[in-house]
Amino acid sequence: MAVIDQERVGRIKQMLKWHPRGMTISDLTKKMQINRNLIAKNLDMLVISGQVEMQPIGTAKVYFLAKRVPVSSMLEFSSDLVIMVDQEGTIVYTNEQVPTLLDIGREALIGKKVEDIDNPFLRDLSLSVPDHDPNDRLGKEYIGQMNSTVRNVSRYFRTKKVPTAFEDGSQGYTFIVEDITEQKTYQQKLELSEARYRGLVMSSGEAIIGSTADGIITSWNHAAERLFGYAEKEIVEQPFSRLVPAKTSGDLDRLLQDIRQGDCVQRRDMRMMLKVGKVIDTQITICPIRDEQEVITGTSSIIQDITYEKLGERALEYEDRYRTLVEDMNVGVYRSTGDPRGRFVWGNTALLQILGFGSMDDLKDIDVTAVFSEPDGRKRLLEELHMKGFVKNRILHLKRNDGVPVTVSVTALAEFNEDKNLVFINGIVQDISGFVNPMAETG
Repeated sequence: MAVIDQERVGRIKQMLKWHPRGMTISDLTKKMQINRNLIAKNLDMLVISGQVEMQPIGTAKVYFLAKRVPVSSMLEFSSDLVIMVDQEGTIVYTNEQVPTLLDIGREALIGKKVEDIDNPFLRDLSLSVPDHDPNDRLGKEYIGQMNSTVRNVSRYFRTKKVPTAFEDGSQGYTFIVEDITEQKTYQQKLELSEARYRGLVMSSGEAIIGSTADGIITSWNHAAERLFGYAEKEIVEQPFSRLVPAKTSGDLDRLLQDIRQGDCVQRRDMRMMLKVGKVIDTQITICPIRDEQEVITGTSSIIQDITYEKLGERALEYEDRYRTLVEDMNVGVYRSTGDPRGRFVWGNTALLQILGFGSMDDLKDIDVTAVFSEPDGRKRLLEELHMKGFVKNRILHLKRNDGVPVTVSVTALAEFNEDKNLVFINGIVQDISGFVNPMAETG
């Protein structure tokens, strides 16, 4: 782990905090009376770790204290398990999903070496990626799978091991672990013998459809009936294409062509159509059925409704676009104090435009409560932040500096001190005045 002077780093950050317009290396050297090379070295580590930002102005490099929301706050919302370890294998962070899965308190994990914790999941995780030359291992990313017993149940996981740079400039790894037990179970079902497979078809909870090599449906289990709405007598001997919308028929033709060539297509996304005409997102695994002479005589398909999963993916895509907008400064970004009246510490140009202020100096002169249209609007927002620690896509009714009402969507994270007092709020604001009823409830 890199050896750095934490006291010096803290002084540099404090100096930058006192000079929000930025400072050069020369400015810091003069103010702090510290060797210029030491200042430059510590600034490099702070920039790498994301705590400080550098902006070239003319021929000078000007440094500012970073104004980003901590990544660890975002990781808590991930459905994957996230474990960060330093170069010696000591756990330095886990998100809440890890202690929840393992039924171990987070305090029993942090600060311990993975190999010293008596837990089969962590032992299997450390062995899931092969060790390499120590001089080279931190430069590579590894992806794999593992099987492990968790609470006396065998489960399957997809693992990713990503090189990570920490805030102090040291290096380590982040394990990102996804539970794929359900997907693995489906794959194992496909490996069953044909005789056993036929015995499971009608009792399976997944839609299982048999068809000829040309795509004529020959078998239809109860789960398929529940999913698509067709009784077996309605659909048997009908073309498979009846289950897909016209726009998807080409995808089905190519899929059947692959099957006729002997391929087994697993977990392919496909849009399919119910009896009532509704189009849903599905994931289909379809494999050829062969006779004793290895001639392909038909197909067997397992179909899973993934409509809700797709909605989640689309929501994530929206969030990605939303974050891109933030980086491009097309939405308001702010930092304010957490006291009842509140003061704006920082805001970008888009925020000033939304609230109708000409400069940040003008905005700093007013209380945050003054921009709320409703007298208790900020009070309710603070209550929710105290309770949850964040708000997401919260609709608020504000007023511009000229008194014109504006409706915004706010996503914000609370920042508490050691006494659990709310000290700062980091937020993103989007003007949605043209998209919502201005009299709508704020929630």
